[in-house]
Amino acid sequence: MSMAQEIYPHEEHGDFCFYSRPNCSLTQGERKKVFWGIAAVTLLIATAFSWLGYWLILPFAGLEIGVLAWAFDALGRRADDYESLCICGDEILIERRQGKHLERRALNCQWAKLVLVGSRPGCKVRLALRSYGQETELGAYLTDEARLELAKALQTWLKTG
Repeated sequence: MSMAQEIYPHEEHGDFCFYSRPNCSLTQGERKKVFWGIAAVTLLIATAFSWLGYWLILPFAGLEIGVLAWAFDALGRRADDYESLCICGDEILIERRQGKHLERRALNCQWAKLVLVGSRPGCKVRLALRSYGQETELGAYLTDEARLELAKALQTWLKTG
């Protein structure tokens, strides 16, 4: 899954905040323009071939445009997804939005344990915070390298916090 990294770890007023989201390279307006551009070219080519007698291409061109519309719609529904983590004093606030689902979780720094599986890039690094027997996975939109950087920063903050 090629998700881009807009990562903003920063310190303000002694707090640690982290924010990431998928890379949505097209805005909603740009997605519509690209879709209608591809649809117009597809229909133009299909119409030209149907005039030459290859009329069977028209239903397949329509199917192609329908699948493309579905794919662009799915991309649009996920454009506002994000993940944020803030350490404020003794509390860790985790918020994640995936589609219409919004998940919020508050953890105590004293009870939270960092879980890191895979300590080098390329071996599917998994990062999570465990507290009260539940794990909350972090870095869904990050590369392995970025997850490792986040793990180092969190280890520092959890030890000093």
